[in-house]
Amino acid sequence: MELNEHLDGHDNATTSMKVVLLIFALVVIGALAYFIQATYSQPDTTDYSAQKVKKSDTATTTESTSTTTTETATVSNLACGDKAYAFSLEFGDKWTGYKIKEVKPDYAIITCYVTMPTTSSDTVWTTAATDHDAKYASVFAVSVYSPAQWTASQEEANKPTEMGHNANYYWGWSQAQAIPDDLSAVYADAKNVVATFKIAP
Repeated sequence: MELNEHLDGHDNATTSMKVVLLIFALVVIGALAYFIQATYSQPDTTDYSAQKVKKSDTATTTESTSTTTTETATVSNLACGDKAYAFSLEFGDKWTGYKIKEVKPDYAIITCYVTMPTTSSDTVWTTAATDHDAKYASVFAVSVYSPAQWTASQEEANKPTEMGHNANYYWGWSQAQAIPDDLSAVYADAKNVVATFKIAP
């Protein structure tokens, strides 16, 4: 038998083999298409919310129950800091129910977070964090710096804004990067509260 010799019935076998290969290819392509469609049509269940980070910071919280038009919060009712770096702020009607949360981190910059109750159901606000209690959100923060710490803070990307200083301390404030929608009025009013800042005698 030679290589180019024609065999009887071989033409039917070649055609049958082509049909089988075509059906196999269609099944493979269909299975791949089904797999891709099933993979990309599933709803995205990724949780993009911030994760709760447990820190070993010491925190103190004080709650305001004032219903007057203006309340002056001093170091005694702020529960933030000590007499060496005491200050006062005046809070208007929009700030009913505010809390001050003091955090004393390991790196020694005292930070007082001014927080407000929120009705948001987002887990970021329904769970407690370093800067706020559960169902509260931090609107702005006041930090107390030594002169050296203040100089270093001015090199950071999110540097605080100076509120005042004396020979021993600088006070700086920064607004929260994110807040729940129901606190937009107090967020906008934060600059008015900060404008009342006074260093306690």
